[in-house]
Amino acid sequence: MRRPVLDVGTWHDPVQGLGRPSKLDAWEGVAYSSSGDVMALAASHSDTVFLYRRGSDGSFERRPYSRIRGTDSWLRYPHDVAFAPAEGGELLAVAHRHAAIAIYRRTGDGTFGASPAFAIRGPQTNLSFSDGVAFVPPAYDHLAVCNLETETISFYRMLSASPVEFDLNPVFELRHASFGQPDGLGFSACGQWLAVANHGIHTVSIFRRRLRMFSRGKLRYGPRPVSVLQDATLRYPHSVAFTPETNHLVVTNAGANYFSVYAPHGRGRRLRWSQIPLSHTIVGPDAMFREVNARNRMEGGPKGVAIHRDSVAVCCPEYGAKIYALHP
Repeated sequence: MRRPVLDVGTWHDPVQGLGRPSKLDAWEGVAYSSSGDVMALAASHSDTVFLYRRGSDGSFERRPYSRIRGTDSWLRYPHDVAFAPAEGGELLAVAHRHAAIAIYRRTGDGTFGASPAFAIRGPQTNLSFSDGVAFVPPAYDHLAVCNLETETISFYRMLSASPVEFDLNPVFELRHASFGQPDGLGFSACGQWLAVANHGIHTVSIFRRRLRMFSRGKLRYGPRPVSVLQDATLRYPHSVAFTPETNHLVVTNAGANYFSVYAPHGRGRRLRWSQIPLSHTIVGPDAMFREVNARNRMEGGPKGVAIHRDSVAVCCPEYGAKIYALHP
């Protein structure tokens, strides 16, 4: 019998918290490395990506062991991060809100270097307000980016892992009427499902990957969503992530002080997601949330979310990051 991996009752008490290095370090995006030994956090206002290492006790060290700082035109408002295993060393993609994706390679000492190994930028990329980034599993040979302004998801094919090279022209662009300022995206571990957080209209669109026989062997999702979550409690959804074994969907709400969990139902390609959340988990101090949210109704709540095995990380510009455990 398969071990259950989601126990909602355990989510209300984080097992660890990480404070921001400074008040300028507003964390918007978070990602686990492929092995889970490193966590990356994108600080938009300070143009920095912080890297934390997991210690022998399973907790992450309190201080970053490395950081990638903005230089010249690089790391201008980093908004999201994503890891992928690759020949020659793990890759780290950083989404710049100003229409660029920087890709770094992990070196022998665990750092990712000051300069990117490759960059996806330029007019041919069709990037526009590129807020979210994710490698497409299980092969990780494509990179997906959500564009808030043009309301599209752009897919870029990896031409070479060593040296790192991507096609600058998107091989596929997903468009749909259900999109509304897409701010974050996430794939299921098998790569069959794609969720998109529609920040502007308080919904989440979920698409299924097309069968190869119907897409001529090319990477395609859609053309229509299998589910559109229109839950009234969604407030400026920012990021999404699937649990690895059960495909529960975790959604952060930038305009509310909680993240939401939605349960799947059905089997195989008939999988769909409930419109009613399984749970809401309060993340930050309510007084802090209210103070920030009163100034800007789109702010104050959790933003980035990442899942690795039984570990869930959520970050917020105001209080840093919190890590939750999924127990059987």
